[in-house]
Amino acid sequence: MKNVKLSFSFFFILLVFLTLLTIPVMADKQYIYDDAGIFDNAKVSELEQLAKEYSEENETDFLIVTTDDPGNRDVKEYTQDFYDENTPGDTAILTIDMSEREVYLAGFGATQEYLSDERLTQIREHITPNLSADNYTEASKQFFEKVDQYLRVSPIINPDSIFLKTWFQLVVAIVIGGVVVGSMIFNMGGRVTVNHQTYMDPQNSRIVKKRDTYIRKSVQKTKIQKNNNRSDGGGGGVTKGGHSHTGSRGGF
Repeated sequence: MKNVKLSFSFFFILLVFLTLLTIPVMADKQYIYDDAGIFDNAKVSELEQLAKEYSEENETDFLIVTTDDPGNRDVKEYTQDFYDENTPGDTAILTIDMSEREVYLAGFGATQEYLSDERLTQIREHITPNLSADNYTEASKQFFEKVDQYLRVSPIINPDSIFLKTWFQLVVAIVIGGVVVGSMIFNMGGRVTVNHQTYMDPQNSRIVKKRDTYIRKSVQKTKIQKNNNRSDGGGGGVTKGGHSHTGSRGGF
């Protein structure tokens, strides 16, 4: 009986040990993939924390991907393959290709409705000056901020519209308030009833003489400027894994 109890205890301990071995170790989720090494450790930690906060708040992965060796792929193809291999789901990706100094922004999953090609182009143009100045950390922060902003604005509204600016709304409120107050003050005084017809006798008034005088003819010519600048964009597409996405591509 004693041997049976020992055998049972041994198998129970063995079962618990094997069960613990099969439980996957939950590692912290990664948001910054800096294969090009453009961020130091402190910046990676800072961006990881920011990306985590934005991602959890929006239920969308905010990713920064850098490379200096895309393996015979352009920046768009590299982004597509990265998504297929790493992060299927609602994702906003900023990919920086240092070998060609190109950048690609992409929206996958449900983000496509809010991060259209046009909106991603607006974000790309906003962060490009910092990328050109090698301020990659600041450009990444701007990417997070703009994506967060755009995900909160209806797809049918331009998120950079002047009507959404706080200062503009304040000016409109002041103008409306001024008009209302001015109207109240104006109506407090007596009403003016004299006009241009008060002293006019319509029965005895008439036009005495009418004359048209031709003075000169003026013609103004305006030169139409041609736009010779090539516009980047890239647009979205479909990955090899069959995932559709929006996108915007350009150099820096």
